[in-house]
Amino acid sequence: MRLLGSLLLLLPLLAKAQRIEYKWLNMPCANMLNCDTGCSACNLPENGDGQFIGNNVGFLGVEVCPHPITSGDNALLTYGWPSVQDEQHAVLFTGIAFQPTHIDSLIIRHRAGPDGPQRLSIRYGVNESMPTGILADVSTAAEFEQRVLTDLGTVAAGPEMIYGFFSFVLQPYMGNGGSWDLDEFRIVGTPVAATSVPDLSLPTNVQPLPRFDALGRPVLERKGVRFYLDRSKRVILQ
Repeated sequence: MRLLGSLLLLLPLLAKAQRIEYKWLNMPCANMLNCDTGCSACNLPENGDGQFIGNNVGFLGVEVCPHPITSGDNALLTYGWPSVQDEQHAVLFTGIAFQPTHIDSLIIRHRAGPDGPQRLSIRYGVNESMPTGILADVSTAAEFEQRVLTDLGTVAAGPEMIYGFFSFVLQPYMGNGGSWDLDEFRIVGTPVAATSVPDLSLPTNVQPLPRFDALGRPVLERKGVRFYLDRSKRVILQ
């Protein structure tokens, strides 16, 4: 009789969302951004949990200059974007999940400076360093606006991996030499657990298991007499 079928359930762990927040505050840290015409900014995120961690942001082929928009808070002004996307120009966000984590939402606050890129392409992948899948391709505005993308799937370790990782590739384009400005980048995830229950069946013909003496020899019993076999001899037990 089959008792239970195979189950694979994704269960929230305490239903507590975890955040990775990039704000580029004017505060010292292990990875700083600087420029001659702007100021300094911390290029490390605030991680909400030790199991869900963001890395410092990478910049390919573009110039980056932090500028304050409020006291102690900076936006990143980036320059050098091509009119057509290519693999030599990008902003890279990467992170690690030591337990399976569902990416609930991505929040980006950004704008285009004068003559800046008119569009922003966002690529996303799990356990991929440079993903090719396009998550969104959106327009940019002259004023800061917040863009929210939701339900981005689960980051989990693959075979022979001790953690899962994710990558976001941001590529502004269709500009005329102006800046693309990034104020905040926030990733919200919820830990999940995979629970697997194997198939269970009861045997139809249950046979008694053999007994063993102190030396590990199987003990047999016939008509109330207990014995074990030693090669060809039958040794009777008292």
